[in-house]
Amino acid sequence: MQVTDKVFVVTGGGNGMGREVVLGLLKRGARVAAVDLSEAGLAETVALAGAPEGRLTTHALNVSDRKAVLALPDAVAKAHGQVDGLLNVAGIIQPFVKIKDLDFDVIERVMNVNFWGVVNMTKAFLPLLLERPEASLVNVSSMGGFLPVPGQAVYGASKAAVK
Repeated sequence: MQVTDKVFVVTGGGNGMGREVVLGLLKRGARVAAVDLSEAGLAETVALAGAPEGRLTTHALNVSDRKAVLALPDAVAKAHGQVDGLLNVAGIIQPFVKIKDLDFDVIERVMNVNFWGVVNMTKAFLPLLLERPEASLVNVSSMGGFLPVPGQAVYGASKAAVK
C-alpha cells in the first residue's frame, strides 16, 4: 500500500514504537491520527514530527475505554476526511513477577490494553476501512506471544490473544 496522502490511525503514538510508526508514516507523506493515553506524550510526538498543519492530529484516550474508542472514528473522519489504515501498536507490560504475586487489577489492565484495546479499535474502525478501495489493518503482537518469558505470563497471554 502506498502511504502518501493516506490517513492512518496509530495507537501508542505518544511514545516508543507507536511514536516511531507515526513519525515514519509522516515522513512518507501520510496523514496520521495519533492515539495515546498520554497527552504529554502526544505533545512530544507533535514537537518531534514538525508536520505541516493538518497532517497530524492527536487523540488522547484509553484504548480499553470502549465508549471513547467507539466515538473516535467520527472524530478522525471529521479531521482527515477518511481512514485508510489502523495500526494497533499500543501495549503495556506487567511487572516481572510470578502470576501468584500479580494482583487481579494488574492482570485486567494488561489484558484490557493489549487485547481488548486491539479488539475495540478494530471493531470501531473496520466499517470505515471496509468503505475504502484499499485499506490496511496492522495489529502488533510480540515474541512474548510465541515463547513464554519468565515473569510475563499475562503479557504473553495478551499478545498471544492478539496473534
